[in-house]
Amino acid sequence: MADEVTLRPWRVDDTPALVAAWHDGAIVAESTPPPDRSAAAARRWIEGCDVREQRVLAVDRVIDVAGACVGEVGLSDIDQRRGVALIGWWVGAEHRGRGFAVAGVAAMAEVAALFGVTTLVARIGIDNTASVRVAERVGFMLLRAGSEAEPHVYVHR
Repeated sequence: MADEVTLRPWRVDDTPALVAAWHDGAIVAESTPPPDRSAAAARRWIEGCDVREQRVLAVDRVIDVAGACVGEVGLSDIDQRRGVALIGWWVGAEHRGRGFAVAGVAAMAEVAALFGVTTLVARIGIDNTASVRVAERVGFMLLRAGSEAEPHVYVHR
């Protein structure tokens, strides 16, 4: 099924998927959603994606399957001079375990190159075994093992 995955920019009609992610306990445990998790806040975030990308502050893409948002892959802390960015991802609960994150993260490595990014860094909580598996399947290498206080750090070049 992962071969059905494409990455695309966020659209306002993806708002319900983003709101659901911001309220998904598994996603919230591994990320920092905004204090305002309303549909209006989600629309504002989506509408700001183009500006953040134009300024090379962040690059966020929907993991799309058959026209629907099943998750997200994003780059942040982009350092074009060094060619490095942080990468993060999530997949909605009803879509997990089907290879969508692996396909989306692998595709984002190609998108990252368009922004001069050749090294991706993933910070993954030590209890987040699903994301560790995704990182390993995409070819990330463990740079630093985590602890209760610090996440694992993986790198992909």
